[in-house]
Amino acid sequence: MSSLYLTGFIRDATYTPHLNPSKFSEYNISQFDVNQAQAYGLINLGVPGNSLAFSKWVSPKRTRSYPFARIYNTYHLNTKKVTIIPIIKDEGSGTQNNDRINYITFSWMNLLNIYIILAWYEDAERKPNTTDRITNQILNTESVREKLLEVSRYQMTALHWNTTHFEKDFESIYLNAVAGYKKISREKNVAVHSPTNHLQTLERFKADSRFSLTSFKEATLPRSYEAAYRESVTTHILESLEENTKGIFRISNYLGGQYYLTADEVYWESNQLIVQESKNNSKGKFPSENDIKDGLFKLILFANMERVTIDDRANIQFVTRLKLTGDLIGSLFLPCDTDDIFGFCAENRLTQTHQKRIFQLNQEARKNNKLQIWITGRHG
Repeated sequence: MSSLYLTGFIRDATYTPHLNPSKFSEYNISQFDVNQAQAYGLINLGVPGNSLAFSKWVSPKRTRSYPFARIYNTYHLNTKKVTIIPIIKDEGSGTQNNDRINYITFSWMNLLNIYIILAWYEDAERKPNTTDRITNQILNTESVREKLLEVSRYQMTALHWNTTHFEKDFESIYLNAVAGYKKISREKNVAVHSPTNHLQTLERFKADSRFSLTSFKEATLPRSYEAAYRESVTTHILESLEENTKGIFRISNYLGGQYYLTADEVYWESNQLIVQESKNNSKGKFPSENDIKDGLFKLILFANMERVTIDDRANIQFVTRLKLTGDLIGSLFLPCDTDDIFGFCAENRLTQTHQKRIFQLNQEARKNNKLQIWITGRHG
């Protein structure tokens, strides 16, 4: 897959979700245990009408366990939104899973005004019948609760919080995570990945012996990103742009900050740039609800871009599109008329659940500028 490098500008992010959960688990802040809590919910701060919407990640890797879908479920709430992210997730030396948080996650949360709380795993169980895999990992609860209280009192934006939190707390939380895995390895007699690599990586995040967001960005953005911005995009690539070209965006906001995001695909259609996320169900008719929410959440920022530039071509016309594929006959473009939805559902003999979801998605596409949803067969 080839890549195209674009620049965009976002002044503000507004979005109206419609696949909202019907109920939320609610927790009192004084008893909140991140390990026992559901994937998302509300935290009651003890004052009527004052609460935090939270979501939690099980890994810092964005492609695992649908963390964006969890945040999407809180996005319609008119309260501060917090997401709890383990800074490192090691599943044992017998796996490839040894992940660290990166700058793109930091970018995404800043631009969507979501407060990050960094956390670390301090305990786990050895997976039965193995010597090099761990499971049922436990986050340090006290530190998460302490930061939740700090966020509840914080008066500035998530961008300010996240920047300060990373600059002040990243190194100590990271070292706690490394120490946590050493302790798990020792106490459970299980092999984990070498801590040396994590410690060497931490040094790459520093400047003048202190954690630096600039160094963190440079160390965790793939080197090709920065290199690509120093090269012009050839006319040939630009003119022949089609599906299967990955979009890498350098986005600035009105404060002058620069952030990096990636889109599944970018391509031309009728002289218009399509910024597309794609979700597929290889067996059934429709991607899962979490898949759909994950795709929609990724498109919020792209749909809010005021302008897009590629090389020296400015103010390119564009739309964002969620492509949903499955075992379906024909195609449906949303937003559309109700009769078109009924016809598509009847032809594909869709269940009531799928029909309801399509009507909700139609509302989502209708209410949000620059958003299209394309439902089609796998070969459509």
